Amino acid sequence: MLCGFFVPARIETLQMKMSSKFVIRLAAWCVLMLYLLFDLVLFEGPIKQQVYRMQGSPSEKLGNDLERGIVARVFTKPILLSQVDYGVDDHLWRSGRSREDVGETERLALRTSVLRELCDQVLLREKVALNHKDYPITDAEINTAMLRFASRFSTPQDLTKAMADFGFEGEKELRFRIAARLQQNKYLAHHIARGIAVTDKEAHAWYTVHTKSLTTPALRKVRHIFLAALGNSEEDAQRSLKEALEFLESGTNDFASLSSKLSDDERSKKVGGDLGWLSRQRIPDDFANAVFALPLQQPAIIKTKLGWHLVEVTHSKPAKLESFETLKTEIIVALETSRRQEAVAEYRKNLHRQHPDKVVVHKELLKAPWSN
Repeated sequence: MLCGFFVPARIETLQMKMSSKFVIRLAAWCVLMLYLLFDLVLFEGPIKQQVYRMQGSPSEKLGNDLERGIVARVFTKPILLSQVDYGVDDHLWRSGRSREDVGETERLALRTSVLRELCDQVLLREKVALNHKDYPITDAEINTAMLRFASRFSTPQDLTKAMADFGFEGEKELRFRIAARLQQNKYLAHHIARGIAVTDKEAHAWYTVHTKSLTTPALRKVRHIFLAALGNSEEDAQRSLKEALEFLESGTNDFASLSSKLSDDERSKKVGGDLGWLSRQRIPDDFANAVFALPLQQPAIIKTKLGWHLVEVTHSKPAKLESFETLKTEIIVALETSRRQEAVAEYRKNLHRQHPDKVVVHKELLKAPWSN
């Protein structure tokens, strides 16, 4: 009986002791959490200061990035201003321009555009890394891309400098980066494939709507002898051109020789007065109205705002609309290209929407002078 009484009493005593310890520990835990809350979140206490010393404060990080020429970070990965400027150089090179042709405003716009592209690439690289086995790249594909990249540089030294500007440590890293870019392209192509294809029905609908722009305008092949209003009186001009017209009609002289002797049009007189194939849209109205009213191979004198012309229409082509079957392939390719560009742009926008806090841009550095 005593034992039966003693056991419940002992258990109750232990529970009381355990409850007391639990309450003390819980209270201590709450105090610790409150301290951390005040130290790390509400105030910059000793612990927060120690974190700053270990990792660097936001202002220290910004200063360090600016000093190192880091214009942005994506998932903490740095993008250098020199990388951005290299991308700008590539854009200018493809358009036959150089840095000397660019003012400050355009430089900022070009840098902003290239930086956006580089940020997109890093975001995309993170996506692809999770699925890299689904988009294999062959050595042959990498080799072809490497040769294409290297062909842009005159010397191996120029290529080495470009890799250094990009922060690449040798050809091995360049190869890795190119392979990553090829893999990203495959990833993108797969994810935007739906909705890119254009059916014959869609292409024909586009053809029907755009028949006017697809119609080749009427053309006339024209040559002339020109006497400018500036420097010639109407009486003298008319007399000279009438004499030339009589020579042509009698066969005494030919158009080319008369043009070389009389014409004030320095460009066309060297080629027998030939102006080539002309459409109404390419020439002034007063000249077009006369030219498109003349019968073939019957020279005539006309007057325009610029002066007087002895004009002959040698050949004529009527306006022409190519059949849908003739243009179908070209239309489909153009529409698919347009859809692909729109889909890629939308996909990249979505990447930024999904990770708005993972892209940090130091915009002030974009205004800095060109990097070397």
